[in-house]
Amino acid sequence: MYFKFHHSRLFAVLAISSVLLVVSCSNDAVPAKGAQTGKKPTQTRPSVKPIPVETTLPSQGTAASYYVTTATLAPSSDAQINARTSGVVREILREEGDDVKAGDVLLKLEDDDQKLRLKQAKQKFASAEREFNRLSKMKSAGAVSPTEWETANNNYLTSRTDVELAELALSYTQIVAPFDGRVVWREVDLGAHVTTGNLLFRMMAINPLLVRVHVPANRIGKVAKGQIVELNIDSVADKVEARVDLVSPIVDPTTGTVKVTLRLDNYPQGVRPGDFTEIKMITDQRENALLLPSVAIIEERGSHYLFVEEQSKAVRKTVQVGYVLGDQTEVTSGIQKSDRVVIKGQRNLKEGNPLKVITNSNDNPLVQKTEDQRIRKSESSNEI
Repeated sequence: MYFKFHHSRLFAVLAISSVLLVVSCSNDAVPAKGAQTGKKPTQTRPSVKPIPVETTLPSQGTAASYYVTTATLAPSSDAQINARTSGVVREILREEGDDVKAGDVLLKLEDDDQKLRLKQAKQKFASAEREFNRLSKMKSAGAVSPTEWETANNNYLTSRTDVELAELALSYTQIVAPFDGRVVWREVDLGAHVTTGNLLFRMMAINPLLVRVHVPANRIGKVAKGQIVELNIDSVADKVEARVDLVSPIVDPTTGTVKVTLRLDNYPQGVRPGDFTEIKMITDQRENALLLPSVAIIEERGSHYLFVEEQSKAVRKTVQVGYVLGDQTEVTSGIQKSDRVVIKGQRNLKEGNPLKVITNSNDNPLVQKTEDQRIRKSESSNEI
């Protein structure tokens, strides 16, 4: 019975093996597709979808290098006015904030003593002058000794000097403005006693205002007298223009800088000495430079490159960049004026990628929002 069962299993295995062998031979006998015609089988490749991009032509303009720093506005003249004689303050004629002209009286001291001394000096001078004139007539006749003449002459000269000194002392009782400007401080009160050297006023000449900046010697470049400089003053909203007035002929060996003085002649109301300002000064300038939107330029390991569209394909070009001006960058080499530079959709481009130019920004600078959205959507699909 065991022999009968084993014999049945063996027969089944042999039958299945025969069937598989027949099927295998049948498949080998069927020629591959294309073999009957003698042609090689064709292989289909998936098509590469063009990447939507926006391009632009380089523009030509002025590329400039700026030195940006901060400073404070300063008056063109700043003086502390001190008492030149002693006395009591009798009258105050100008207050803080008053605009004055050179020679205007700011303050008066009591001057009774000075007037009396001047009167006495004039009397002595008158007497000495009469004696001098009398002896002068006698000298011509030879009736005056040399000693008498010398004494009379010395008295005349000394008394005249005493009058001048008395007049000067009297003038010191009136404190006057040394230049056109504005009173910014008053340091003394009515009735106060002052002595020689006491601080009475502080004055500033505020038209023009000055700005003094120290530019590194390696950035001084083409800074020259008369050059326009842009100021952004904290106290006013609008930008203000100043001019370079002085450029120091030497470099400060301690700081390695050159002092540049800016002159601000016309400025908005509310600008004052001491205001904080940002200064933007051109130190170098190149005309007819090639400019591109900064977003077009990609930096990689210290070098820069971009993509241009040539015959609907992406071509990678290494470029040298110059000055950066806001959202524009100067390109000094690597492209031509006629190159169509990719400015949107370039993030994942590779050399040779097929391109579909959606917008040439030079032809249609007003790109519709929906078009931008479609480009961004396509870029997102490509990233995936």
